[in-house]
Amino acid sequence: MVKIIRRCRQLFRALFAKMEPKDHAVVDRYLNEIEKLLFYRMQPAVQKHCVNVAETVSVIAGARPDLDHSLLMKAALLHDIGKSGLKISLTDRIWYVLVRKFSSGLAQKLARPGKSPLMSRLRNAFYIHLNHGKIGASMAQNAGLSEELVFFVRNHHNTNLISGSEELEILIRADELN
Repeated sequence: MVKIIRRCRQLFRALFAKMEPKDHAVVDRYLNEIEKLLFYRMQPAVQKHCVNVAETVSVIAGARPDLDHSLLMKAALLHDIGKSGLKISLTDRIWYVLVRKFSSGLAQKLARPGKSPLMSRLRNAFYIHLNHGKIGASMAQNAGLSEELVFFVRNHHNTNLISGSEELEILIRADELN
């Protein structure tokens, strides 16, 4: 029941997502010009999601001096840059979430790069969702971002690695909560 409520909240947020001046201030505070270019390629709903993840990261990480807060905030703001390659409609995102929930194997079988018509567009949306970590890591690497940041972008859904990185664990948790 909690997951259903969280998904409904995510849908509501996506429908009405809007970057506010305070959100742009967070982006300006933590990202350099190259990183901002990557950030602003994302759709506004994804940008807002990333800002929400950054705010959650800030709360979870708190005042822990042993963590690299600047790196964590950059990772939170840029973790979904791999979704910027195609304008994925809200309907396509809903289909992806539903299919993956009931059959992750089917979601993987449907995932294929391509654009239109409808089925190709939907398959491409699935492909981007399933591979946006790798796509984003490639974008980050090509932009000359640090290897640590590339690592976080690539692995922000990889729960197998969290025991080796407390920062990655925080990023994954914050993403799940948003």
